[in-house]
Amino acid sequence: MLDTPEATVSEHIEESVSPAVATAPAIAQPRSHLIGWAVFGFALLLYTFTLAPSVMPGDYAEFQLSAAVLGVPHPTGYPLYILLGKLFTLLPLGDVAYRVNFSSAVYMAGAVGVLYAVAVKLFRLAGYGRVWWAAAAGALVFAIAPTVWSMSLVARSYALNALLVACVVFSVITWRQSGQSRWFYASCLLIGLSMVHHGTTYLLLPAYGLYLLLVEFERHRAEADRRPMTRRALGVLSLLAGLSPMLFLVYRFVFGGPYYWGNPTSWKDFFNLLTGGPFHNQVMGFSDTQLDRVLFGLGELDAQYTLLGIIVGVAGMAALWRLRRAEAALLTLMMLGNFAFAMNYSLVGYLYFIPTFLIWGVFMAVGAGWMAYVLIVGLSSPLGSVVLRARTAMLIAGVILLWLFASSTVLRYPNIDQSGQIATRDEALALLASAPQGASLYLDWEDVSVVRFYRMVYGSRPDLTLHSGDPTDWPKGVYCDLSNGAPVYVGEFAGAQPPMIARDFDVESAPMGWRVVNIKNVALYEVPPCGTCATCR
Repeated sequence: MLDTPEATVSEHIEESVSPAVATAPAIAQPRSHLIGWAVFGFALLLYTFTLAPSVMPGDYAEFQLSAAVLGVPHPTGYPLYILLGKLFTLLPLGDVAYRVNFSSAVYMAGAVGVLYAVAVKLFRLAGYGRVWWAAAAGALVFAIAPTVWSMSLVARSYALNALLVACVVFSVITWRQSGQSRWFYASCLLIGLSMVHHGTTYLLLPAYGLYLLLVEFERHRAEADRRPMTRRALGVLSLLAGLSPMLFLVYRFVFGGPYYWGNPTSWKDFFNLLTGGPFHNQVMGFSDTQLDRVLFGLGELDAQYTLLGIIVGVAGMAALWRLRRAEAALLTLMMLGNFAFAMNYSLVGYLYFIPTFLIWGVFMAVGAGWMAYVLIVGLSSPLGSVVLRARTAMLIAGVILLWLFASSTVLRYPNIDQSGQIATRDEALALLASAPQGASLYLDWEDVSVVRFYRMVYGSRPDLTLHSGDPTDWPKGVYCDLSNGAPVYVGEFAGAQPPMIARDFDVESAPMGWRVVNIKNVALYEVPPCGTCATCR
């Protein structure tokens, strides 16, 4: 019944605990939630110290711009990220770009803290007690994983995705354990928000759905609901509430806005952006075999956690399957869904493994706690009393984990630290300050996004004409601009000077690239009678 005490409901829906684990000696634990806040605080402090201080090129600048002006970035639009990012732009910290970067630090630190909370909850449900140090170890090792750490320092969507995934896991597990309807509604809301934010979440829906169906079956069998249909209807409404940020994309499409990627003009264009249509060819967009892709994914896991972390994670997965099969199935299916997509996505696919890294962090935490209890109660030992064995095991494990964590942090810090990355900002400001009135800028996506950021966020240089796209089309425009007396600047494309520009024009060094000073091969161009464009060869 709805008013059934929590413990009574839990008796019906929790699985039995292994006798060996259930009889484990009680070990005094500090208040675990305080440790959780400390883990969150450490991660946030680490990310803040290494945070990118200002605008960054390409997609980073586009996200910073979109958050500031409530625009719509590249597919799939990321409405939740933009709406939350707008709130961060109101903070009195650094410049606008820094504030959006800082949002990633907060999101990922939140994911680290929730990972800790998930591990602590699993320990309690499995009968370990609150092995806070193991939960903290798993969370902190996840926090300093190279890909995780690097995506906490810049304006991208991956940190918020990690936080939402972690929150869904905590919420659904708590719903099953507590039987409190508020956690069911929270689960539905968070799943909806995850679906709106990142398309890869759809691959996690089978795991969520099966777990929630299991809970429904258990509650029906236990007769734990007085009005189950009312609760389910409210759950659907919670899910729809989670999907509501999508209305922002509709609003911007119908009424317009300062920035909308691709400038969609029809509902077909709109849905193409919403579903990530321009990037569909990146799925399975590789020539490797599936075995090669699996090895690629395993290599990414090894790069984050090393072989030791993989071994501890495997031990944790095995322990969880033995003690809490439903939760083990949930996490394993989630990981397989994410892993299968990420390994088969050809465009920066390594970034999409972050949910896998998150789940593996949980497995590592469980594995560390399980191995400690094996040392405490599962093996005979000449050390004497159980208390002595427990203290010795905790000391050894703590020293090893502290050494691994500290050494990994120190070794990775110089390569991941973004706090000194100001070159993009300085070059862009130098170009905006030096370009003559009415100049034309031909820049690739990486640089044009930065100039567009300063133009739309700070109102800098609206007189400049921006060009991007295919660099093989640039020479025609450059020729016309020079012929009409307009100053012309050309940037790098894919890290090099466009070869046709180098062949046909004389250039001199300038911020973000070169200034075109003269037409070198006039014979390759002719001005047609209309006098409005150039025709090559």
